[in-house]
Amino acid sequence: MLKSAKRWALTAMALLLIALLACAGITFIVDPFELYRESAILPLYDQESYNNPGIAKSYDYDAVILGTSMVEMSNPSVIDECFGVKSVKLPMRGSHTAQMGWQLDHVFHIKERRGETLNLAILAVDAYSLMGPVDDMEEIYDYLWNDDILDDVNYLLNRDVLLVRIPRILKNIGKPLDTKRDDMYKWVDVVFAAKSVYDATPKNPQKPMQDADLRIERSTANIENHIERYVAAHPETKFLVYMPPYSVAYWYLMTREGISEQQYRSRARVCELLLGYENVEIYDFSSRMDWITDLDEYFDYSHHSSGVSDRIMRAMAAGEGRVYTVQAMRDGSERIRQAVMDFAAEYEK
Repeated sequence: MLKSAKRWALTAMALLLIALLACAGITFIVDPFELYRESAILPLYDQESYNNPGIAKSYDYDAVILGTSMVEMSNPSVIDECFGVKSVKLPMRGSHTAQMGWQLDHVFHIKERRGETLNLAILAVDAYSLMGPVDDMEEIYDYLWNDDILDDVNYLLNRDVLLVRIPRILKNIGKPLDTKRDDMYKWVDVVFAAKSVYDATPKNPQKPMQDADLRIERSTANIENHIERYVAAHPETKFLVYMPPYSVAYWYLMTREGISEQQYRSRARVCELLLGYENVEIYDFSSRMDWITDLDEYFDYSHHSSGVSDRIMRAMAAGEGRVYTVQAMRDGSERIRQAVMDFAAEYEK
């Protein structure tokens, strides 16, 4: 009886181990998040926090574009054409500067481990993200980024990966891969039109304008810890830092919420801390009036079309919109203030 129970227990343990190894083997082979190799099947680019580590680890590139959802419509093929590089995009929707810094740190670590150089880093620096928590690690999963093999069990035996992601990615077998770098993360179920912007822009009551320096310490710490730190440590890398062209409706809302002056101050702080570095170029497209007032290029008060993303890259390649002084950035903020006044006069009628 005892021998029989022992045999049954050993058999059950062996079967369980075989089942676990089979599950891990399936995940390793299919590898839906590309942690071990670039997939020969079109991945599901719909979870940036999970997809980005695999892209950073497994893809061939010497340039990267980082930012919030404002870079999701970017086309790496245009970046490659403009700057003579091979690029990938690593956006994180709704993120802060801290998440950008985390990803940048790991990209450099990956490149150093391979003995490769990151030639170009394009950073879309949103004014609101500069005011986010300095240690914000939301949606960052260390086990996907680190080099600890033991941590891989969280991926290899992940129920959602096995039961949801793998069946879904297998449906993509045979789909073309040639445009995947451009297509990943793009919004496809939206309408770019002025009406979409107006529909998404509430007429909130005006709140008292907060002091411009209210959270400048946080912006300063974010720039120093998550951007300047890497600029100083990697003179071999060219950094193109640009202020994304949020629509004038966005700045109208920030003004109504009483926080626009803080964001203008943060924009200037970027210049104060980074203009002195030879490997940094700063561009201001937030004050590009012909772009931010062309509301037919937006699907809400923030997000612009892929065409605008391409114009940004071509403008930077041509040196258009480059900021050489702190005052030039302040002048850009003044243009935005005037555009907001013009927009409000029309919109609030």
